[in-house]
Amino acid sequence: MSLTAPNSPILCVGETLWDVLPAGEFLGGAPLNVAGHLSRLGTPSLLLSRVGCDTRGKRARDQMRTLGIDTRLVQIDSVLPTGEARAILDADGSASYEFLSPAAWDKITIDDSVMESARTAAAVVFGTLARRTLTGTHALTAILKVARWRILDVNLRAPHDDRAVVLESLRQADFVKLNDSEVQVLACLLGTSPYHESFKDCLTEEFGTSSLCITRGERGALLWHQGQWTEQPAFPTVVADTVGAGDSFLAMLLRELIRGSSAATAMQQAARLASYVASHSGAIPEYPLHRFMGET
Repeated sequence: MSLTAPNSPILCVGETLWDVLPAGEFLGGAPLNVAGHLSRLGTPSLLLSRVGCDTRGKRARDQMRTLGIDTRLVQIDSVLPTGEARAILDADGSASYEFLSPAAWDKITIDDSVMESARTAAAVVFGTLARRTLTGTHALTAILKVARWRILDVNLRAPHDDRAVVLESLRQADFVKLNDSEVQVLACLLGTSPYHESFKDCLTEEFGTSSLCITRGERGALLWHQGQWTEQPAFPTVVADTVGAGDSFLAMLLRELIRGSSAATAMQQAARLASYVASHSGAIPEYPLHRFMGET
């Protein structure tokens, strides 16, 4: 598996939905957020998702194009509505969610163009939410069988955090990204310690995980990649909300690693962008590109 495929798109698979926040409605869904940030950062992205044949679906596709996301794999469902997540913000800006179910993204299907895109992509980014239905599970399994580099963005969201779904997702991933709260949950499921070294050893031995990224909020982030740990402190941030911050972190991290940047550079760039996103409302706020497009 080579990481040097900067001209190939990264395929992001899964939910498209509207985050309903106190400040208004914002287009979201972790795969869409990652694709949007990748595109904004100059890395080709391709989104495989599904929206309803409704006003929200049209607005979603219009905004995707504005963000520069390739929408040729975004499907339209004639029956189910575009997804929605009602976000409840804690005092520190952290969000919990209530998801509309069923939604259009539960019915993502595959065809020859989807499979060819999966085969030629630099990486495939997926999450556990895409497996909440059998249709989504079957589509994702087929895609991951042909993917070059499989990136699991865990995104545990109750009640869609079934143990079997999580374990199968880990089996099909090369790179696992999750936050410190999710480490606690997974460590309990796996019967191991949440201490990062023990947790990494469990993933590598039981699931063949080759890279692991743990985001830890104000305590920064850790990356296990190519046989060594890299620790990145957080940048000081006045948090507006954390929606999309982790997605921007992952997008920048993948962009830099695929370009051949060192782990230290990739983590620093990712933390800088995530800090900026957390200081603004919404998953993909406008940001000055020159601050985040430094060359290595």
